[in-house]
Amino acid sequence: MNLLDIHTPSPQPWLAASAARASDNPEASHGDNPAAVPRALRVLIVEDEFFIALHTKDLLQGQGHTVVGVAVAADQAVSMAERERPDVVLMDIRLTGPGDGIDAAGEIRRRLGIPSIFVTANADRQTRQRAEAVRPVGFLEKPLTEHRLRLGLSRIVNPE
Repeated sequence: MNLLDIHTPSPQPWLAASAARASDNPEASHGDNPAAVPRALRVLIVEDEFFIALHTKDLLQGQGHTVVGVAVAADQAVSMAERERPDVVLMDIRLTGPGDGIDAAGEIRRRLGIPSIFVTANADRQTRQRAEAVRPVGFLEKPLTEHRLRLGLSRIVNPE
């Protein structure tokens, strides 16, 4: 998996090549083009590792986004999404308790129409195929960086 791997709806291809080029030059992704910088989003973080969740929250707030909550389990993520109605969910795949991020993302998409971006270090083929079935916006590899996050979230505001 590349450092940034963003999924686009079929039949469009994965954007790994363009993302890899952009990661070589972080300024090239948005430069002076304000349309390339995402608008402020309401984001739900689903992550069971405290320090990763805190880092993600800091990155989001540093980019002007609002974090509507942090969930650590699949059922908690669905409840928070129902209550807070975020624009997008940053979803870890491996979570505490029954269910996982793929189950939660699928339920949130089905019930509320809210898209997810998977943020994970677990990208084996079987897991990825299962995750793709819930139609995520994309996949971001851990550890998250400001640049990767900006590129991933730009797909919410500027879908191709």
